[in-house]
Amino acid sequence: MPKRHNVFLDTSAILAGLNSPNGAAGVILAACFTHQITPIISPQVIEEAERNIALKFPRLTTAWQSFLLIPPKITPAPTLKQIKQAYKILPTSDAPILASALGINPDFLRPNVVKASLFPILLPGEFLNSYLKK
Repeated sequence: MPKRHNVFLDTSAILAGLNSPNGAAGVILAACFTHQITPIISPQVIEEAERNIALKFPRLTTAWQSFLLIPPKITPAPTLKQIKQAYKILPTSDAPILASALGINPDFLRPNVVKASLFPILLPGEFLNSYLKK
């Protein structure tokens, strides 16, 4: 049985997958729903997704709730020290999300953040190519 990868997903990956089930992000979410991939998210991703869905994508509410029923692993909230370390890598408001990911060291990270880390940070298509080759 092949290894089940732990993949950290950011809000943009989740929303892209829910909005476009046939795109690369949608295929990744489908693999999460079929338990081929273990999705990992942070409390900040949950807050951001719920805010964006309510404001911009209300039709995704049911799909979002279904995603939460998988259930994804949820990281602990990052400490201030972890956020400061992540901010050195990614000096934006996404530093807390990166800090959560760095704290758990997933097999892959799928956010629109940085390209320098201890683990691969890939766009959905890049992740699928890597995942399907294994």
